[in-house]
Amino acid sequence: MGWGGVEMVLAMAALAMAALALTWQFMRWTGELSLERARVLAARKELVLNLDAVTSLTPEVAGALSKQQGWLFLNGLKTLSAEAAAKLAKHGGRLYLGGLSSLSPDVAGALATHEGWLCLDGLSTLSAEAAAELAKHGSLLSLGGLKTLSGSLAKTLATHDGGLSLGGLTTLSLEGAAALAEHQGDLDLAGLSTLSREAAEALATRVGFSLSLDGLSTLSTEVAEALAKCQGEAFLSLDGLTTLTPEAAEALAPYEGNIHLHGLKTLSPKAAEALARHVGYRWLLTPWNKHC
Repeated sequence: MGWGGVEMVLAMAALAMAALALTWQFMRWTGELSLERARVLAARKELVLNLDAVTSLTPEVAGALSKQQGWLFLNGLKTLSAEAAAKLAKHGGRLYLGGLSSLSPDVAGALATHEGWLCLDGLSTLSAEAAAELAKHGSLLSLGGLKTLSGSLAKTLATHDGGLSLGGLTTLSLEGAAALAEHQGDLDLAGLSTLSREAAEALATRVGFSLSLDGLSTLSTEVAEALAKCQGEAFLSLDGLTTLTPEAAEALAPYEGNIHLHGLKTLSPKAAEALARHVGYRWLLTPWNKHC
């Protein structure tokens, strides 16, 4: 490539970076948030509006902020009234409420009407009533703060129609896996460090949706064989694996969707040969971003 070509490439790269800077606008606000200031902030064109410094929210201010059309961060809120939740639910973008450690059924019901991504990663417990309300939410729902999940709660959340992130779960019973297998949407279980063959077989009955198991650092042949039975054009994410045995690779190869193995550090020739027989995409490079 001559200097003219290099200059053209550099110019195109500079234009791309400029376009990205215009698109990825970010505003962080600190201090008390008045109704007037909320209206001003919501009217701006920032894709990301960080209001994590805000610790309380009136229904009026919540209603003003709902006009913002990007990512709205309100992780500083420790409590939220049902009235304010109903106003916030009209927000059309991603809504981050990671500071809430508990959720009443009426607040959960109000937030469930939100049509964008809803991130409630601060919840460490969830009542059956609140779970039933959140299950009515129709987009990605992130509950990354839950460490355990009963079979009954898993059954309730499985009725949620949309992506479901349970990345904080450290264990998953066979009953829970069987319940979550009924979920109609992408499923994030990236917090699991171990997975039994029986649980893998239950999860493998899911059809056409993605499954993230990025917390697994090892993969047995039996679990790989079970996961390979997942059906449909989706992806199976195993980014926590740093190596893969030839036997596990051979067992995983029949999987019909795309496989994410961004964490692999070493791969033997035999394992590579087995993966090469996989008919879908094999993503072996570091991803940019996968979820909320």
